[in-house]
Amino acid sequence: MKLAEVWNQNLTGATVRPLTHADDDLIYQFQAAHPAYFDHFQDHPVTRQEAIQDVTDIPLNAQADQKAYMGIFEGDELVVLVDLIIDYPLPSLVWLGMWLPAKSLTTAQSAAYYWSLVKTLRAADAVQLQLSVFMGDRKMKQFWDDLGLTAVQTTTVVRGERVANVTIYQDKFDR
Repeated sequence: MKLAEVWNQNLTGATVRPLTHADDDLIYQFQAAHPAYFDHFQDHPVTRQEAIQDVTDIPLNAQADQKAYMGIFEGDELVVLVDLIIDYPLPSLVWLGMWLPAKSLTTAQSAAYYWSLVKTLRAADAVQLQLSVFMGDRKMKQFWDDLGLTAVQTTTVVRGERVANVTIYQDKFDR
């Protein structure tokens, strides 16, 4: 099952497609337009190399075919960048590595896209989604809280010489 194809069946007014290195310029421009996101764990603006590295980066103990790096588009405009690792860290779980909405997107629109993703993942037999939110990112913390995700753990992540506290959230698909 191609995740983007199934997700498109659950969307109205937008399309999802995988992002590849053919989209490097788009990915970099989109990420560079969100400096506040990167300020949580970097002491510099995102570089082109850091942005495009996301296309193929996978966590330890994951395989390349578990990665789904996608964009939600309204017309030709990228409105949400989505980085998923399927069956990670365990089978039937999904790790959401990035949910980066365009500044032009309303909270309600972003939430609708998230719920369409949940519907898609449930159809693929996923039972839970997990993600992390940087402690200083009040906007995304509020977003996930408002959607009913549960904060389950606070931990520390190290990126280079920077250390940041994150909260792990989960969404159990039993509702």
